[in-house]
Amino acid sequence: MLPIVLFVVLIFLWPVARFLALSVDNSEFSGNLPRTIAALSDDVSENGLPSEAVFVALVEDLANAKRAGQEGVLAQLVNQRIVGTRFLIIKTAKDAADGKFDMGPVRESLLEKHAGWSNPALWQEISRQKSSLTDYYLLNSVDLVRGADGSITTVPPDRAVFLDVLLRTVWISAVVTVLCALLALPLAQAIVSAPPAWSRLMFALVLFPLWTSLLVRTVIWIIVLQRNGPVNATLMGLGIVNEPLNLVYTRFSLYVAMVQVLLPMMVLSIVAVMRRVPATYMRAALSLGASWLTAWRRVQLPLILPGILSGGAIVFVFALGYYITPTLVGGPTDQMVSSYIAFYTNNTLNWGLGAALSLQLLLILLMFAFLFLTANALLKRRTAA
Repeated sequence: MLPIVLFVVLIFLWPVARFLALSVDNSEFSGNLPRTIAALSDDVSENGLPSEAVFVALVEDLANAKRAGQEGVLAQLVNQRIVGTRFLIIKTAKDAADGKFDMGPVRESLLEKHAGWSNPALWQEISRQKSSLTDYYLLNSVDLVRGADGSITTVPPDRAVFLDVLLRTVWISAVVTVLCALLALPLAQAIVSAPPAWSRLMFALVLFPLWTSLLVRTVIWIIVLQRNGPVNATLMGLGIVNEPLNLVYTRFSLYVAMVQVLLPMMVLSIVAVMRRVPATYMRAALSLGASWLTAWRRVQLPLILPGILSGGAIVFVFALGYYITPTLVGGPTDQMVSSYIAFYTNNTLNWGLGAALSLQLLLILLMFAFLFLTANALLKRRTAA
């Protein structure tokens, strides 16, 4: 077992844990301004700015960051908290490394060249970075922020984004799971009840989409549902609509594409359980006078619930992390958490916020796993009774 355990730990668990740790990592901020943070005190002058000693420490830290090539990282971290300070950090670090503040009082010289350091909010933010750990990204990922007095408050409404995205992700995943279950039940029943030749053919047709690239299947729906696509052409040809409908880049197109992609997984799970249920059970119920629907609901459905639960778990987990389909087919208000994770890790390089959003998905998965295990245990207990 040791090679397998090492493989899982080194290839899967360690990289994931290292990435998630970035959601609380503040070492690059506090590590690049050690003298400034140590010298910064609560006593400030009347205009809200620190003393000369703090400015001297700031120049030393920025000069060292420039020599180490860390001024860009530091500028990005500061700009995430105080928007518009990126070039201020970079230019000040360059001047500090060139020794432009060595003559005369550093405070006056620095404020004259870079007036942005006269912002008290910037100094307040730096003074809070004493620890190598931070809750900034975790709070930001749920639309919270720590105020100047240290209290936690909600962000302004125009900046509140992530809670809506998180709820939207869970809602879309749940709806897709329910739709897949409703469509998979009759399809799985047809596969199991059909003659062997037809059953194998239908099963092969269910598996066929899994052999096609996800990207190809997603792009096909854009072609099919666009304004001049075959669906709109058919509706207009039949006289159902007078002008093309906006079917693509909507929540409807997202549901259609995700259900089409994930439906085979639900069908496979249900079929695997249905084939273990003897057909004599249904025949016995029908022979006792029950209608087919009543017999299926009272006899077949309770026996295949484990397959529905396992299929629902697979579909829900896959839907939570979907990125390509929502990005290509969904509209601006249909993007899920995975799209924001990709944006912050690839575009803005805000890995801390990307890791915090990833941690949210992991917590949702853990909650869902707990509910799944609880439901499965109750189902087994009910079956045993």
